[in-house]
Amino acid sequence: MSGFKELDGKLGVVIDTMVFIYLFEDHPDYAGVCENIIKQMSAGIFTGVITPITSAEVLVKPLRQKQFSVADHYRSAICNIPNATLPVINTEIAFMAGSLKAKYGMPLPDMFQAAMALYFPAHALITNDRAMEKVKEIDIFLLDKMT
Repeated sequence: MSGFKELDGKLGVVIDTMVFIYLFEDHPDYAGVCENIIKQMSAGIFTGVITPITSAEVLVKPLRQKQFSVADHYRSAICNIPNATLPVINTEIAFMAGSLKAKYGMPLPDMFQAAMALYFPAHALITNDRAMEKVKEIDIFLLDKMT
């Protein structure tokens, strides 16, 4: 699979929400690549960052559907991934997100993801949101290019 070699040794790669949603929902096109991303991170090939944005977003669907045990499973899975950090959003990250929102005009949750990527040493984000390629301050790894 292409794309993984470029992640070797990176510290603090932000893993976007859709990586977990595709994995948890066993998406026919993306579950395999998402599973490999998590395996690579768990093995220490790179370290990951799971933002509060992602932690919140993955719970929306199961909670809307009143699937509380599924939501608990997702929460537990995210909190127990080896070599993943679950940081808080600090004022510096918030200021960066606001600056990125002003510059790119994209949704604020996306700009928080980008700001987190900018804050951590890897300056990288794994996503499948092509719009994020507009953010030139960070490296964007698209799932479509990693399959």
